[in-house]
Amino acid sequence: MNPAMKPSSTRLLPLALAALLAACTTPRAPEPAAPPRLPAAWLTPQAGGAELAPAWWQGLGDPALPGLIDKAWAQSPTLAQARARLALAQAQRQAAQAALGPQTQGQVAASRGQTAPPLSPSSAANWTVQASWELDLFGAARASRDAAGARAEAAALTLDHARQNLAVEVGQALLAWRHADAQLALARADEALAERLARADAQAARAGTLSASQAALSQTLAAAARTATQAWVEQRGAWLQTLALLVADDAATLAPQLGSQPLPAPAALAVGVLPATLLERRADLAAALRQWQAASLEAQGTAIAEHAPQLSFSALVGRGRWELGAGTVSGTIWNLAPTLTIPLFDTGGRAAATASARAQEAEARAGLEAQWRGAVAEVEQALLRWHAAQARRREAEATLGHWQRIAEASGAQARAGLLSGYALARDERNALTARSDALDAAREQAAAYLQLVRALGGGWTENKNT
Repeated sequence: MNPAMKPSSTRLLPLALAALLAACTTPRAPEPAAPPRLPAAWLTPQAGGAELAPAWWQGLGDPALPGLIDKAWAQSPTLAQARARLALAQAQRQAAQAALGPQTQGQVAASRGQTAPPLSPSSAANWTVQASWELDLFGAARASRDAAGARAEAAALTLDHARQNLAVEVGQALLAWRHADAQLALARADEALAERLARADAQAARAGTLSASQAALSQTLAAAARTATQAWVEQRGAWLQTLALLVADDAATLAPQLGSQPLPAPAALAVGVLPATLLERRADLAAALRQWQAASLEAQGTAIAEHAPQLSFSALVGRGRWELGAGTVSGTIWNLAPTLTIPLFDTGGRAAATASARAQEAEARAGLEAQWRGAVAEVEQALLRWHAAQARRREAEATLGHWQRIAEASGAQARAGLLSGYALARDERNALTARSDALDAAREQAAAYLQLVRALGGGWTENKNT
């Protein structure tokens, strides 16, 4: 062996050992795990049915809803903000990746001047290529890169969650508008009947066949019917404004596009997952997991930077030319400068940074657990509301059928001259009240369905973002 090679090999040995150590100490993100003491199954019984489809809104049968959701996704300022945050996170991930490699830059310089009057003017010109590289021997920079990647994934998942939430909110606003529109039509019909009864009672009071107090009560009921009509006018207008806000459109141009549709009777949904696997259906939970993983990687990287030395290299090569009086000199310029930085003492600054990073990791982990438990509670609450809404709608429809049969029989008797118009109007008002209750029950069932859709993640799945 050539003895001249030994010093070189000896100098390379520490770098080889450092590279091997770096491979063994690369920070890793924690694996997802359900919070402790979650229930093994859902407490509320499920009614069966199909699992939630990604395009769940098509099952509601409202022709205006798909177009409104598409418009909201395309025009919503809220989604535009989420997209901007995603672009920022992706740029930060790219910057963290670029920081791992060498950096190079070129420079060209020229100057001419006179430093002292007795001396002749001098000129200088040079060009150089400069390079620098900080070796990530212990994985701190890789931890920052992976943390930036996890945050970019979290931003993408947050955008998915915002899209699904926006679709649910559009559905809620549209169905609330349809409910108010249908109730307004009933209120106007009820107002007309109340006015007719009030006029009949006023006539009877003047004829002396009805007490003044009874006539006054009829007038009060007619005024209440007018107030109810105005209240539904206001509610319908308010929901139209809410819908216009969600889809970022003008309410005046949006209203004619909605048309008239009955409230849907959505089918039951199967949950399809257990509390411990709800992460597979909720983009917000998946985003919280990525945030925890990012915080964990940052904490590991900060802990490494607290104790590990840093090795960097800088190099420069180029050509220069110098003129002084009658003489000219030119030649190659070069410089090679390795730098080893070893942490020694900083009055606790690095330790404080590590403690801060670990506290942020603990906060993110606790946030994930709280969000997961909250999501489980949301599913349970949505299931309870769904069962109650189904029962109420069945009862309301049965009551409506009863009063409709009475109103139809009264109409037949009135046409045969066996029932007064006053009695017919009273029965028709009762039927309208039953229809209004049935509309309320239908809206409650639709709202319960949409609450369950939201609780189940709006059709999102871990393996396929929609």
